[in-house]
Amino acid sequence: MENGKEEVQPESVNDVAADEVKCEKPGPKLEENSKEDGKVDEPSSELLEKIKNQIEFYFGDVNMQRDKFLIEQTKLDNGWVPMSIMLNFKMLASMSKDSDVILKALVSSDLIEVSEDKKKIRRSVEHPLPVYNDEYRKAQEARTTYVKGFPLNDTNIEKLKTFFNDFEPYENIIMRKYSDKDKKLQFKGSIFVQFKTLEDAKAFIARESVKYGDTELIRKWSADYSVEKAKEKEERKQKRSETKAKKNNTGKEKDDDESGEENENEKESSALPKGCVIHFSDVPEKCTREDIKERLSELQASIAFVDFKMGDKEGWVRLQGENSAKTVVDKMKDSKVLIHDKEVTCRILEGEEEEKYLAKAKEDMANTRQRYNKGKRGGKKGRNAQRGQRKRRSSDTNDGTPAKKTAVE
Repeated sequence: MENGKEEVQPESVNDVAADEVKCEKPGPKLEENSKEDGKVDEPSSELLEKIKNQIEFYFGDVNMQRDKFLIEQTKLDNGWVPMSIMLNFKMLASMSKDSDVILKALVSSDLIEVSEDKKKIRRSVEHPLPVYNDEYRKAQEARTTYVKGFPLNDTNIEKLKTFFNDFEPYENIIMRKYSDKDKKLQFKGSIFVQFKTLEDAKAFIARESVKYGDTELIRKWSADYSVEKAKEKEERKQKRSETKAKKNNTGKEKDDDESGEENENEKESSALPKGCVIHFSDVPEKCTREDIKERLSELQASIAFVDFKMGDKEGWVRLQGENSAKTVVDKMKDSKVLIHDKEVTCRILEGEEEEKYLAKAKEDMANTRQRYNKGKRGGKKGRNAQRGQRKRRSSDTNDGTPAKKTAVE
């Protein structure tokens, strides 16, 4: 229960409640109030501010929307929560375990009240909680942004909070994480940032540049990100269905006329549109195909294939649709896009250069399809043969291992 969360692959910020993982762990002590000869060190103004912000987060709109433990505690005594309970919150305890220091930090808070006996605190009755209905959740998402580009390692919520203190006032930061094969949470390099007002969120999106170190951060609205992910999910689902249907139809057609399907495939491969290929150069060393796809997707590019591997200095992107490359390049500034803080130069293939590239693309597609069909024809037979080998170890026959399937573009 800290000012910031970790979560496991939500499709949008409003899905976090079901998937989130509390990340309140004892952090390094920011300051200790040591006692020597009866003297107590005065807490710094920085420490008092951090304590106040942390408690205001606990009782704030965001946390009180889903913190079941604290919600139950506030129901026991007209919203009052004993300091003895508050000191069980690890993030707060890592800042200070001295109730007097914590209460001193709350003197300047408009949100938090302190009881007369100095033993309890609560959210001020002058600041009632909002009604957490659909309207509130929509407004919440409207002022939330998706930000990507943070280091996968050595990034924690404290560093992110410190970084965002230099920007518009925010309410919450959610670190996006996933479970690896060992069931350990790993940071995905992206976060959701919920700002205090819609105007604050708009100001952040409108900034010309936001860098974390030397890395330019990708920024977009949470709602747009959710739509993109939903679209990608639907496209993957549709592609699986089409692939399955194609496999079934291919098997039937092969039984009737194997050469007929190959002729159809040749017709398909010859239908590559003109004006759809973008050549890019001056590529940074750590650039990946996903970086390129994400950058061009921001320009509403419908990508058919990215011809590139990490370490290359140049590559090609084939788009869907006649003359689609010009529409995308026209949206660029000086025909360049920024990847890993480096300008990558783009140009449209034309004339003889385009014809040569499309011819090579058709040839590659045909070869890939041929390997796939060959593997498919031999695969089932090979698997049956392997089953036979397991049953008849002493047999002299061996049909060999099935051909490996290769991915079709």
